[in-house]
Amino acid sequence: MLIKVPASTSNLGPGFDCVGGALGIGLELRYAEGEPSWTYRHGGLGPAHDAPDASLVLSAAARVFGETPSVALEMSSDIPMGCGLGSSASAIAAGLLLGCALADKVPDPFELLRLGTPLEGHADNLAPALFGGVTLVLPEFDGVDVLRFEPDPSIVPVILLPRVSLSTSDARRALPDHVDRLDAVKNIARSSGLVALLSGTTPPTTELLHECTADLLHQPYRAPLMPETAAAIEELRDAGVPAAVSGAGPSIVCLFVRGEDDAPRRLLADLAGWSVLDVGWDLEGARIV
Repeated sequence: MLIKVPASTSNLGPGFDCVGGALGIGLELRYAEGEPSWTYRHGGLGPAHDAPDASLVLSAAARVFGETPSVALEMSSDIPMGCGLGSSASAIAAGLLLGCALADKVPDPFELLRLGTPLEGHADNLAPALFGGVTLVLPEFDGVDVLRFEPDPSIVPVILLPRVSLSTSDARRALPDHVDRLDAVKNIARSSGLVALLSGTTPPTTELLHECTADLLHQPYRAPLMPETAAAIEELRDAGVPAAVSGAGPSIVCLFVRGEDDAPRRLLADLAGWSVLDVGWDLEGARIV
C-alpha cells in the first residue's frame, strides 16, 4: 500500500500561523504487515540531514488506529528537513492516513487535522498537506477548522532552497510576546488581500502580490537567525519580486503571475548558493493510492 503527501509552504508573508499552500513535491510512504522496520530514502533536495524518526509517523497513526501499529515502513521524500517546507507535518499526515488504512476508515481531512494538530503543534502546514490547494486555518475553542480553496492558476509558486537548515523551535523562540498594534493591522490587511489574490477573487498582479506578501510580525524578528535569507529577500523585494520566508525558513517562496514580464523571475538564477525549485501547487493533498 502507498500513501502520498505533499510538502507545504506556510505564512506566505503576512499570513502568520494561518495561511498555507500545498506544493508539488512530497513524500511517499509504503507499508506492509510484518516485522516492524523503518527504511528512509531522501531525494537529495536541500542540505544533508538525518532521517526523520519513525515514531512521528507511528504516533500519528496511533491517533487514528487506537494503538501503535506493527508494520514495515518505507519512506522516500523530496522534502528537505528544517527548511520551512513542512517536512514534519507531511510525515504526520502520512501517519494519520496510515492509521486510516489500517483501521479501514475513509480519511476525513477535517477530523485528521484535529487529531494531528496537537502532535504537529501548528496547523498551518498540516492543513495544506491534508487538503491540498491553499488553506486558511481558523482556530476554534475545541481545536481548529479550515477553509480550503484552489489557488488561481495564474499564480505560480517557486521555492528558493538554501544550503543550510534552521530549527523551527529556534525560529519560534525568536518571536516577541507582543507586537505593535499598527503592525498587526497592516498584517491583517495584507493577509486578507493575499487570500483574495490567491483565490482569484481579485485578479492577481505582481504588484499586488508584492504588496500583500510583506510582513511585520515574524520575518523581522527571525532575520538574525537566517541572514542569508533576509538578505536575499531584501534583494528580491527591492527588485519587485513577491518573496517571503517559507514557513519558519530558511527557504524562500516567490509568487509569480503567468504571462507577466518574467524579468524578475530571471533574478532567481543569479542568487549564489540557492537552488530554484519550480514546484507548482498540489491540489490533491494526502491520499492513499
